[in-house]
Amino acid sequence: MDRILDFLSDYGVALKYGDLPASTVHTVKRVVIDTLGCAIGAFHLEPPAIARAHALESTSRPGATVFGTRHRCAPETAAFANGVASRYFDLNDTSMSPKTGHTSDNLMGVLAAAEYAGADMQTTIASIVLAYEVHDRFGAACTDLRASGWDNVVYVVLGSAAGAAKAMGLGKEQMANALALAAVANASMTQTRVGQLSMWKGCAAGNSTRNGVFAALIARRGLTGPAEAFEGPLGFKKQMGTALKLPEFGGGGTQFSIETAKFKCYPCDYEAQCSVTPAVELHKILRGKLHDIQKIDVETYEFAVEIAADTRDKWNPTSRETADHSIPYIIAVALSRGTIWHEDFEPDRFNDPDIRALMQKIDVRWTEECNKLWPEAFPFRITVTMKSGEKHVCEVHYAKGHPKNPLSDQEVEAKFLKLAQPVLGKTKAAKALKRLWRLEDMKSVREILTLFALDSGTSAHPAARQSKGG
Repeated sequence: MDRILDFLSDYGVALKYGDLPASTVHTVKRVVIDTLGCAIGAFHLEPPAIARAHALESTSRPGATVFGTRHRCAPETAAFANGVASRYFDLNDTSMSPKTGHTSDNLMGVLAAAEYAGADMQTTIASIVLAYEVHDRFGAACTDLRASGWDNVVYVVLGSAAGAAKAMGLGKEQMANALALAAVANASMTQTRVGQLSMWKGCAAGNSTRNGVFAALIARRGLTGPAEAFEGPLGFKKQMGTALKLPEFGGGGTQFSIETAKFKCYPCDYEAQCSVTPAVELHKILRGKLHDIQKIDVETYEFAVEIAADTRDKWNPTSRETADHSIPYIIAVALSRGTIWHEDFEPDRFNDPDIRALMQKIDVRWTEECNKLWPEAFPFRITVTMKSGEKHVCEVHYAKGHPKNPLSDQEVEAKFLKLAQPVLGKTKAAKALKRLWRLEDMKSVREILTLFALDSGTSAHPAARQSKGG
């Protein structure tokens, strides 16, 4: 067993609920509320409906619940369907480590594994913390995988495998095998997030979650994985072309990484997210004067340009996925409306001729000044030059939801209700929220998922039904 497998499996087995400070447990509740709110809010979108339709074709006992229904299927299949729902709005929390993606993508896999195994809530909470640790610490340790063509969901499969293994009560050898199987079989390509984006952008993490749960399931049955999965001659380090010196993990005085999660206020890529606040401030000044704008200059850090202003496709979005990863589109909408929400990613919005015209006035570039601030800060400076020559400037370093500009519990609640009420109704959404704040007192994960079951939850979106073979 290589050094990394040895360390991770020891750490994973040893971590207990009793090791977690009250602040960590409280953050787990915030994360669960936030992620499940994102999932129910996106319930009726086409890709979540497609994934759900696939999950509803099979039945498993004990199985795991398909989110929004009372139907149970194989836990890895539920992890995929539920993971697509929680991720698809691009509104769930994301890692503090740069280029590491959404740590909350692991949550649905851990819940599926915990439900399947009948884990108690204390074990489930510890498993969520473990999944965040593995995902986030790997992201901090790896050099830029994107530059080599690998996608950040490679961290999701590792976090989900560790969290699922913990939830299912695996010992050291089985957990090591789960991590080895997850590592060697699941390298995802970053082409997923380049240029004009497809539906897969919002589904890739759910796929990695599924694969992590599957690795834990078959390790639980005794299947072994390569003993040198990370440090072998053709293992993770070699294939990914990365250094891999793991930082200190949470516990023993070190803060658990889940407490550093960056929450989102707007349904878009985090880099685009950071541009919303200055654009909203400028909206207050420019209301009614948008046609008098000559040009808009956006200065930010290089990674933001790589992610959300990389090609001219981002000035001409033709899909929800491209629009929510487009700094020009996000800024144009925020300047026009003073906010941005999920309905702004429908075709009638991103094809609006006024929004299209405003986008073409936007220039996005990175500066050395901004690069020096990132990733400690996420700087955006927007300068609007009017036809009269007058200039309006707004600069923001920390988007709302960053630990240095955090969402309060009340703001997390307001976000949850905004997402959940249109689907669940006010009474059911309020009941779910109240119960989730008492997460540690629940008897099982199934009790959580029952809060979100819809009477019509097993019916797929029409487009999803049409997509089925036969």
